[in-house]
Amino acid sequence: MHRNASGLCAASVRSAVRAIFSVALLGLVVAGCQPESGSDAQEVSPPTVWVEKVGKARGSGLSYSGTIRARSDAPVAFRVGGKLSRRGVDIGDRVEAGDLVARLDATDFDAALHAEEAQERAARAEAKRTADALARIETLKAKGHVSQASLDAAQAAADAAAEALKAAGERRLLAENQRAYTVLRADVAGVVTAVLAEPGEVVALGQPVVRIAAARGREAEVAVPEAHVAAIAQAEAHVTLWALPGKTFSARLRELSPQADQAARTFTARFELEDPSGLARLGMTATVHLDPSGPARGVAVPLSAVWYRGEDAFVWRAAPGDSRVKAVAVEVLRIEAARAIVDGALEPGVTVVSMGVHRLDADLEVRVVERAPADPVLVGALQ
Repeated sequence: MHRNASGLCAASVRSAVRAIFSVALLGLVVAGCQPESGSDAQEVSPPTVWVEKVGKARGSGLSYSGTIRARSDAPVAFRVGGKLSRRGVDIGDRVEAGDLVARLDATDFDAALHAEEAQERAARAEAKRTADALARIETLKAKGHVSQASLDAAQAAADAAAEALKAAGERRLLAENQRAYTVLRADVAGVVTAVLAEPGEVVALGQPVVRIAAARGREAEVAVPEAHVAAIAQAEAHVTLWALPGKTFSARLRELSPQADQAARTFTARFELEDPSGLARLGMTATVHLDPSGPARGVAVPLSAVWYRGEDAFVWRAAPGDSRVKAVAVEVLRIEAARAIVDGALEPGVTVVSMGVHRLDADLEVRVVERAPADPVLVGALQ
């Protein structure tokens, strides 16, 4: 009995020792899972942000889309009516001054000219006859063989014949001009922009046959809102063409319509281009840019650099040598493509965060990487 009690006590001691050892071992395991403190703790790298330098803002110019027109684009018509027998040009043909454009059937005009020439010859003969008769009467009157009345009658006949000859000459000249008008020639060098009559068609006096745009003088025609009419007269202008990217033409306002379009309420403006090389072709899509004089307000920042807190706009300014960014309040003046023109405590040349602005705050350390405004590699890496 005593022996059995001693065995049970030893077993209890062994169980207690094993339990204490298990608890100690568990404590060591848990302690090994805890993070290290002090200098042995793992450091977290600050986030990388892309920054970009603030640029100068161009003037708050206005832009209008329009079309390249010829300064002179006029219809060409005959000065007489008749049947069109020939047209010497087609749309797109280039012509020089004096080139044949069209011709009318001249049969009737030839007949009229011949009749007037015959009338002039008859009037010339009659004028000669009456002049000779007057000379004879004057000789006889000097000898006293005829009366003064006979001399006066001869003088009147000679004067009438001379006037008839003059009138016949004018009619013959008119018939010559009418005959010459059956041939239509270009007044200026240019290009045919429209054909308005076909051979065999009877055209009236003054009816347009073709349209010719003068080779010299190209203009950009745009519609200007009434609120901008006063501004365009004082602004410098330049023109860009959609078909010629990168090419800029100086321009000046030549004409502004005195009356607004009744439907659109816009004024038609024409800007004359300086284009000695003739690169601007008729009908090209053009954009007129107006640059007002005086310094431009604001600076240009990437559009992605602007962030909002409520209705207030901000950008993150990254000062050189400082690992922390600073929020700068700005006013967004306008948007130009991928850039925003803002006004605030920023100057051209300072750097602002251009990507990932919504993940930052003023207390967060960052690693700054500067990129060029148009760096396609970095832009692609961030997308």
